[in-house]
Amino acid sequence: MIDSEYLELLRCPHCAPQEAGALVEIRKDWLSCSDCKRNYPIVQCIPVMLPQEGDRWRNTQAADLPVIESHNRFVSVVK
Repeated sequence: MIDSEYLELLRCPHCAPQEAGALVEIRKDWLSCSDCKRNYPIVQCIPVMLPQEGDRWRNTQAADLPVIESHNRFVSVVK
């Protein structure tokens, strides 16, 4: 869960240049851009605001987004 004051500061990297891109918390582990519908995961309380993440999850319904705890895409494994 993201603090509401912090959430007000965050903007979608795709929409921010147009002074748009307000984000809303659609699940405890996902943010969504209210303008372009890109979704960004929250991993260990840190929003992953990489443009490629937004592109990957664009227009995905909240119910179809993976649960981050079981989603290992964001875990680096060093061997």
